Amino acid sequence: MRFAFIVLVLMGLSFGGGFWWQHNKTDSVRSRLQAANAQLATDQATIRLCKLQQQLLSLVDDTANKNYGDAAALSTKFFNDLSAEAPNATEPQVKSVMQSILGKRDQVIGDLAKGDPASHDLFVQMSNNFHQALQAAVFQPSMSTP
Repeated sequence: MRFAFIVLVLMGLSFGGGFWWQHNKTDSVRSRLQAANAQLATDQATIRLCKLQQQLLSLVDDTANKNYGDAAALSTKFFNDLSAEAPNATEPQVKSVMQSILGKRDQVIGDLAKGDPASHDLFVQMSNNFHQALQAAVFQPSMSTP
């Protein structure tokens, strides 16, 4: 009887120790997964901002080549994408530049419809401002990485 009791206690301790070890291991994996998900979300937001910058550079190129029809079509997509992304911007400087660019939407679309070369200057200015905001806010080198 006493032997059976000792065996049961040892089995219980073994089970409890194994359970505790697996629980700690699971918590560690869960915390690394949460960190990876947070980094993934940040990286996806950066990719979306880079795609917006690429669209803006394409608009600069199209207007420099006086392809106002192509620029008009691309500008509609650019402004729609920008207005969809602006509420998600976490960096105040980037958000401010995005709002500033959106405020020029009607002027730019009107200039493109008229084939006005001034649209090129507006896109260059927008591109420079957007690039500077991304450089300052998103692409800062991390001090924690060696």
